[in-house]
Amino acid sequence: MSDPMTWPHRALAPRGWLAVDRSPTVDGPWADVARTALRVLDPLPGSALTNGEPGGPATLHLRTARDAALGPEAYHLAIARDGITLAAADRRGAVQACTTIRQLLPPEAWRATAVRRDDWRLPVLTLDDAPAWPYRGFMLDVSRHFAPVPEVLRWIELAAMHRLNHLHLHLTDDQGWRLPSAAHPRLVEVASWRPETAIGHSARGEAASGADPGGGRGDGTPHGGHYTGADLREITDHAHRHGITIVPEVDLPGHASALLAAIPELGVPGCPPQAVATRWGLLGRTISPLPAALRIVETLLGEVADMIDSPYLHIGGDEADLAMWRDCAEVRALAAERGGMEVLRAQLNGDLARIVLGLGRRPMAWDDAFVAGGLPLETVVMPWRSERLGLEAAAVGHDVVMAPVLPTYLDYAEATDADEPLSIGAPLTVADVAGWTPPEAAPGAPGRILGAQAQLWTEYTPDAAAREYRAFPRLSILAAALWRGGPVDLGAEDDALAGQLARLDARHVNHRPRRGPHPWQRAGTGARAPIGVLPMAAVAEYLERASAHAEPPPL
Repeated sequence: MSDPMTWPHRALAPRGWLAVDRSPTVDGPWADVARTALRVLDPLPGSALTNGEPGGPATLHLRTARDAALGPEAYHLAIARDGITLAAADRRGAVQACTTIRQLLPPEAWRATAVRRDDWRLPVLTLDDAPAWPYRGFMLDVSRHFAPVPEVLRWIELAAMHRLNHLHLHLTDDQGWRLPSAAHPRLVEVASWRPETAIGHSARGEAASGADPGGGRGDGTPHGGHYTGADLREITDHAHRHGITIVPEVDLPGHASALLAAIPELGVPGCPPQAVATRWGLLGRTISPLPAALRIVETLLGEVADMIDSPYLHIGGDEADLAMWRDCAEVRALAAERGGMEVLRAQLNGDLARIVLGLGRRPMAWDDAFVAGGLPLETVVMPWRSERLGLEAAAVGHDVVMAPVLPTYLDYAEATDADEPLSIGAPLTVADVAGWTPPEAAPGAPGRILGAQAQLWTEYTPDAAAREYRAFPRLSILAAALWRGGPVDLGAEDDALAGQLARLDARHVNHRPRRGPHPWQRAGTGARAPIGVLPMAAVAEYLERASAHAEPPPL
């Protein structure tokens, strides 16, 4: 048999082989983890794979142990001819060890039910393993296009398959609010759906018009959905079972069209009625900074904390256009009293973060909020516009999770040819992702770089198949780099990556082939044809200009 390959460990040299011809017995402190993760080894009804004679012993024994000397998520795995030993200090370490065991089996082990496994073998070897970065994440935008609960549960499983440990859910934006509220039920009634969605691409977020590359047309089809409290608890518990932390995001104070449509009291005095947005871009809708609005927000954030058990609560903070504030006499007066409009924005940042701290959660925010100021140092900063902003945040004492557009925004297309479905920009290649790892903080910096995460915004990824196509294999590659702490050598690791893609095939993941899309994945000439896509040079130029401002500059 050939040398086994895992991802991201590459080829491993076995000292022999252990037959997996019986259902394993499992004992020790991590037995529940192992039974759940390796249930693919359970016998099928009527199968020859049994525990031997009735009442007889199994021939495969998996022993688990707690080893306090190992670090977070670290594990020791020893596969011998007489069984398997797994040691870890924490539950996540045990999950990672079981992921390795499953990867050492044939790719068919990643099917929901492996119907033939009479010839399965495990390599005899010893492996000590630990992650390079403590925070390894994936952000899924469920606001622009709603992802039903079964899809979110699947993303949790795919994240765990790639040794990621955080799933960040972008739950609110101009185009939809996906959270329930007992205090404000109109968020479900009004803000969770829109009457239609713009067709095509508007690179500058312009109003629908003949100048819009998409032709200014809507699809005429309602879109929406929301999670219940029970849904969110199911998502959180499923994530915990797979060693994943859910990071909920309520994006404030900008991107508030849906929120203002449902709760007009959150708008500045004199704000005209708002509607849930049906198009994309920078729409300039921002909640009021007045005390009455803050009290409503405090209630909403408290409800989120009650529904989602997480150490974090992300308050957004990106692209907050203050034009609505400047047009309001009451806000102008408050700003003059406080020291200016920028000071008022910084104070609102601080108020939002302190609400989160009061809920027993750690606030997170995009780099725009850091540039605006006012964030307490407990806030974790996510720089999306440049790594430089992340290093600056660490230099003053913030912990940082790197999330730069280049190269972690997986909604950008891998190529610029006409076969690629519509995206906001292109190309962001596999090689771009493979060559990147997060930078270290400067020596002596009081803040830490915790790791990084990939982002998948969903303006142009309207369904589960489109989202999987955009994510993989680039997410596989970024996850490997974050686990091992170094770039991925695509040439040297092509076989190992091919093995991971075979596992994705077994999980029925609609990944993009390395050679280009399948015929049924191509854009064609319809609504998702790649018209008006931003070239990456233009994206880079915009990010350079934008990184100096808390408010979004014109595209």
